[in-house]
Amino acid sequence: MDPATLAVAGIVASVAGTGASMFGQYESAQAQSQAANYQAQVARNNQIIANQNAGIAVQQGQQQEETQRIKTGEIIGNELAAQGASGVNPNIGSALDVRSSAAETGELDANSIRYNSQLKARDFTTQASSYGAQAGLYSAEAGWDMTAGYLGMGSSILGGASSVSDKWLRYQMNGIFGNNSPNPAGGAIGAWGGNTAFV
Repeated sequence: MDPATLAVAGIVASVAGTGASMFGQYESAQAQSQAANYQAQVARNNQIIANQNAGIAVQQGQQQEETQRIKTGEIIGNELAAQGASGVNPNIGSALDVRSSAAETGELDANSIRYNSQLKARDFTTQASSYGAQAGLYSAEAGWDMTAGYLGMGSSILGGASSVSDKWLRYQMNGIFGNNSPNPAGGAIGAWGGNTAFV
């Protein structure tokens, strides 16, 4: 095989290597970006679920609070009926105190239920905010991965262009393509002149 053909094959191999390197950079960046986007979507879904759970906690708390007040009302009503049936005046003295105490205890229980449900809802809301922050970080990471991939591709292009240019100049200077240009050491040499390597 003549030197020019070998030289062209060397240049083509360099170009192909650059292309393969670029493709590898792009594929790697795309895979990392897709993985980060997937994680971002998972975090967003978790954020939605946590917000829904916060709403459910509030609703359940309201229902339990209402149930507790109904229960307290029944207790007070039963006390009042029992007091009236026994001939005790329900509006004075210890009879009134018993019902007042039951009302206060029942209201305290209702308020405790509301407080606990609000704490639970707050925990879910905090969790949702955390998931939202994670989603934002993953989305940013996906963008960074693609940017890094494009920068890597650019680096591959520059490296490949430099390699091809270097080979081309060496081949030209050594007259591989029939151009007997003087080499840097001074003397004109032919296609196979001297012991100059061209690959």
